[in-house]
Amino acid sequence: MSVSAEASTAPDAAVNPHYLNHVVATAATRQVQTSEDVYSAQGIKLLAKGATIDASTRDRLLVHKLQKPLEDCVQVIDGVVPELFGPLAEQLQDEHPLLRTLCAHNRAQPVSATLSSLRLSMPVQSLLTVYAGYQGDRLGHSVGVAMLCLALGRRLLPDQIDRHRLLALAGLLHDVGELYIDPAYLVRGTALQPEQWRHIVSHPVIGHRVLREMPGAGAAVAEAVLNHHERLDGFGYPRGLVEDQVPLDGQILAVSEWLMALIESGSGALARASVASKLIPGEFSPSLLEAITAAARGSGEMDVWMQSLQPLAQMRPEFDSVQAALQRFQTLRPWLDGQIVSCSPALREVLQQGLRRMLRIQASFFSSGLDSMPSADLDSDLDPGLKQELAALIGEFGWRLRELERETLLRAGLLEDAELLVVQELVQRLRGEGLDSVAS
Repeated sequence: MSVSAEASTAPDAAVNPHYLNHVVATAATRQVQTSEDVYSAQGIKLLAKGATIDASTRDRLLVHKLQKPLEDCVQVIDGVVPELFGPLAEQLQDEHPLLRTLCAHNRAQPVSATLSSLRLSMPVQSLLTVYAGYQGDRLGHSVGVAMLCLALGRRLLPDQIDRHRLLALAGLLHDVGELYIDPAYLVRGTALQPEQWRHIVSHPVIGHRVLREMPGAGAAVAEAVLNHHERLDGFGYPRGLVEDQVPLDGQILAVSEWLMALIESGSGALARASVASKLIPGEFSPSLLEAITAAARGSGEMDVWMQSLQPLAQMRPEFDSVQAALQRFQTLRPWLDGQIVSCSPALREVLQQGLRRMLRIQASFFSSGLDSMPSADLDSDLDPGLKQELAALIGEFGWRLRELERETLLRAGLLEDAELLVVQELVQRLRGEGLDSVAS
């Protein structure tokens, strides 16, 4: 996947306009200046050391390619400093007790103290300051991910102090690539078209390019950031890596961001994570998931979440929809297998990724016993605990099928038009639209 139009990290690179806009926005509330002379690719001095970067200098920087990435020359005065991380970490643990439970360690200092003692280079500190202020306050999410990275690193990599700090830094910086993307694509609730999704999935690649040569970050941090949306079953992005192709640091960062998103979404994060990992095994390493569940065992999270679920009887439309989709999938397998055999390599990859994920969903549905349960039984007098478990399962199956449809269509948007039509037809068939024309 090419992101050369987005990144501004190579020699003689143009300044990324979205990143520069965020810098200018930061300059509205903080002093932003150059930490060294800034030269164009032709050797013209554009800004002297200590010059202010704001709206008045924006156009001058945009029309030139630079000898050195602008990110390495930006200094935000009174920006984000590590001393802020400790109080914020304590605040997050007060708001989310599960986070405190997961981060507890009887042989290490509190995560808040470790984060406060991190050493940030000026380029890293300034980049993090710019990131923290966009789309509201993003620092809380980054600190939460860093806390989980640190906690998992301590459990899986005991006594590797330097690596723990590297993981924490990767957690803080994991989404800085978003600064280089049109912010309109990043607004929550925005329905993305395939071409727009191409930009979203580039943010790990951009983050990698920005960080790999940046003083204070480097190759190891950049590599973890590159892999933070990969999944071991190949359904992640940007490269669709599988199993051992994803280094452990990237796996730790990926599961930390996933879990922090669940924590931020409301109560029952651990329970939801447990249900999700059982239904779709293979996304994350079992050792990582076990480290999480072992740390939080006895927290009562499962009980809290189960009590908040929608009553089972009201889940009947979702249950019927899931059952019907899986039955249609069985009917469509010969047609789908034929497409995989005869199509181009690019289309084959998209279809096979979707097929692998659908087979996992199907296998989990069968193993749960829901495939043989009539929907009328959801209204019957079942044990209350069983009702809660069934409601949790049905809700997760429905969400996973919607996720699979959305992600497959977005991936297919990168294909040629004729190949995109094949994927669109598949999705329509799985929805139950126009089944009569499917060839067996």
